Amino acid sequence: MKLKMTEISEKAAQIIMNNGLENLTIKNLASQLKTDINELHKMFSKEDDILLMMFNNFEKDFIEFINELRNHNEAPEKEFRTFFKSLYNVFLQKPYYLSIIFDKRLKKRDDKIKMSILRMRDIVDRYLTRLIDAGKKNNAFKTNASTKLLVDKMLVEFRLLMRDEQYINEMILELESLRKSKD
Repeated sequence: MKLKMTEISEKAAQIIMNNGLENLTIKNLASQLKTDINELHKMFSKEDDILLMMFNNFEKDFIEFINELRNHNEAPEKEFRTFFKSLYNVFLQKPYYLSIIFDKRLKKRDDKIKMSILRMRDIVDRYLTRLIDAGKKNNAFKTNASTKLLVDKMLVEFRLLMRDEQYINEMILELESLRKSKD
């Protein structure tokens, strides 16, 4: 049976959402896909390879998201609002990305995963820097604060908001687990 990457990604996302990131293993993924574990071992030599696939998907989605916003040619202040609202909605639609991003063991993960995170951070930095500078230039953003400081502060605040969302997702998962154990 030839496995499709979209199907693998969907099942990996289900495992993360239903059982937590720590249960995203090659064995559990093979079980969800109803395939032989050796078939997956041909694609993934270790669990971090599955996670890297998920990060690559996220990075691809993220780049498409940024490019789509750029193509709308909106005023900087409107594009700014749209960016954060849309990004928030991406995380609501695909909350497993939050589980991946906020994994406590992320620093110990594969270097390719770390590089993916750094690339995404760089994309956001450049995008917001361009947007804020354009807004300052046309007086839509009236501030003397440096663009770098503004970008860093915005990303920290957004990260805190998303961390709260992740805590909520974790609590829901725990409550569902408790409910299942009582049944």
